[in-house]
Amino acid sequence: MRILLIIGLLGCSFVLKAQVMEVLVDGTINFDQNNFTISNAGTDFPNSIQSESSLYLSVLSGDEWDKKLNPNRKWKVEVRKEDLIWDEEIQLEIVRTGDGYGNKNRHNKSKIYDGTNYQIIESISSYFFRGKGQITEIPIEIRLSGLSIVHGAKDYETNVILTVYDD
Repeated sequence: MRILLIIGLLGCSFVLKAQVMEVLVDGTINFDQNNFTISNAGTDFPNSIQSESSLYLSVLSGDEWDKKLNPNRKWKVEVRKEDLIWDEEIQLEIVRTGDGYGNKNRHNKSKIYDGTNYQIIESISSYFFRGKGQITEIPIEIRLSGLSIVHGAKDYETNVILTVYDD
């Protein structure tokens, strides 16, 4: 009886262990300042302005046991924004421009799906893309649309939040 209790307690310790996912973001989003310059009277900004740099998102397992026991773990990324100073006519859009780097051996088959078309970032969280396994340096770009000289010279500020969930 005592042996069953010890085995049961050891089993519970493995079941209760939370799986840790580690998410890293590298890089910054910059826009070419030349796109915000108007040289001729009566002209407006371009219809959309794409970032000239990318963010790189990495989804890793923060636990050695999880890396060994669950190398093809599925996950999804959601996106939303929190406006600090923003005009609702200006749209912020996001896109995944590459697959990043993952394991391609026969046991670890990292894969990534969706997110290759621009989508508008809203204040309510929405699905962006999904994947499985550990993938590093997934490139992400941002695009601004709806800018106009009608808005006047103002500073706008928002936070883009990417959240990774088990899928």
